[in-house]
Amino acid sequence: MTTKTANKPARSKYKWTSEELEYVHDHYGVVSDKTIARNLERSVYGVAWGARKLRLRRKDNLYTATELARVLGIAGSKTVIGWVRRGWLKCRKGPLKVGLNRSLVFCEITVTKFLRQRPWLVNPRTMPAHYLRFVVRREWERDPWYTCQQAAPLLGVKADTTVQEYCSRGWLSAEKSPQRGGRSGGPWVIRLSAIRAFLANDPRPRSKHKAFSEARRKFLLEVGRSSMLAITWIVKCPRCGQQVRVTAPPRLRGAQARERFMELYVNGNCTHGGACLLETYPVVEIRKGGKSHVREGDTGTVQDN
Repeated sequence: MTTKTANKPARSKYKWTSEELEYVHDHYGVVSDKTIARNLERSVYGVAWGARKLRLRRKDNLYTATELARVLGIAGSKTVIGWVRRGWLKCRKGPLKVGLNRSLVFCEITVTKFLRQRPWLVNPRTMPAHYLRFVVRREWERDPWYTCQQAAPLLGVKADTTVQEYCSRGWLSAEKSPQRGGRSGGPWVIRLSAIRAFLANDPRPRSKHKAFSEARRKFLLEVGRSSMLAITWIVKCPRCGQQVRVTAPPRLRGAQARERFMELYVNGNCTHGGACLLETYPVVEIRKGGKSHVREGDTGTVQDN
């Protein structure tokens, strides 16, 4: 007499469903048979029987380096091996041997992850009709990538060498693509998300003159010398005739200080007292003669970028 050890009969008495067979078809050879058996609550022998029923081989869901190069539209498998050596693409040893060594195989999950991280390494125009080509195109729609020359107008600069300098300094997140033959040191590749992050926290100084002034002010403070922060002007109000002490930044000249004073305190009614301070105003970017100019709020002057 036998007793049941569980509330339900053994799993082997259940027939294989279409969902279970589809799971075996997608994962056989990619993960171990024990993992498939544990997820389906079947035995390892049952998984082998399901694979035999579907006429599957362990290498059916795997790519060799040559097969992957063909799917990605690449001339040879050396490029794929170069990605493996750099640590960009993960692989494992396959069931087949090439000489004394086992061949390298790649599963579709790791290849898809690799293409989402570095989609610029392949050209979808040369790829055959395949799911991986759809992955690359979808990545371009989600977060496109540019060269330094293409990214220059997006960053507001004219020369691509300026963008290269940003990448070299670490201001702009970018990655160098390999040259022909798998050698490193190719052109920079920049994602649109990196450009947006750069513009959100722009590390560039507003102008060379401002950067020089800030560096000079810092140097004077370090050596114990004083630096000029403001200048006091005596301006006669054209409306009431009163002489007013106007405190302005040092780079603001007399005529500019008077013009700014009239704009702030003599616009309609005289709102000044015996002394007043010229407040800052927002930075306004204007165009003059095809050049980009920036008018700084603390100076009232116009400077070239």
